[in-house]
Amino acid sequence: MNNSRNSDDLGHGRLPLCREPWESYYILRRGILPCCHGNPIIAPLNEWASAWNSPQLREIRRHLSQGKLSPYCLESLGCPIVQRVLREQRENGKSSALPRRPAVLRLLNRLMFRVPGRLVRSWKERRARRRIVS
Repeated sequence: MNNSRNSDDLGHGRLPLCREPWESYYILRRGILPCCHGNPIIAPLNEWASAWNSPQLREIRRHLSQGKLSPYCLESLGCPIVQRVLREQRENGKSSALPRRPAVLRLLNRLMFRVPGRLVRSWKERRARRRIVS
């Protein structure tokens, strides 16, 4: 019984895959995120009230309610639900959702204390902020 409870917590066998975008969102100084593992911001801090029903959040909810990961979710690789879905897809031979980086790049990222990955994420976040502001 305990194993089924753990698998349900990660969205196994239920729709939507994740309930977070329906239950809450995160308001931080850098902006609004739909979940704690969110990568790019979806709205600036001063638009917190309108972000709840924003087109981006509705798209994320639509994908999740269909049992799929949204493009936003696929960018949030720290999420345990995204990791589980991608692992299952790799095991089933359906790894078209997100290509795996070459082993050399993964090793280089680890050896450099994950600085390259952090730089790429901050660059994507700044680019997303510019799109929201303009």
